[in-house]
Amino acid sequence: MAYTGVEEVETTKRIQIQIDEGMYEALRRRAFERRQSLAATIREALEEKLGARGRRRLTLRDFPWVGAFASGKPDNVSERHDEVLGEGRW
Repeated sequence: MAYTGVEEVETTKRIQIQIDEGMYEALRRRAFERRQSLAATIREALEEKLGARGRRRLTLRDFPWVGAFASGKPDNVSERHDEVLGEGRW
């Protein structure tokens, strides 16, 4: 991933492949049915086949701030957010 100063974006790699006519027609038909480009259809098929292989799975360690702001009070802010925010506590 590259950092642009505003957001992280994934860099892509251009590849070239050769496929037989039957595979091309099946791919073209699937792309048409899904109303998407051939490239998007190929990427989708590769993602389905390969899954998240090559990508590191995120764990709780990647989010050290989770739970860092517990108030210690028994009230559940996630359920009462409108009420809590209306009190001017934030």
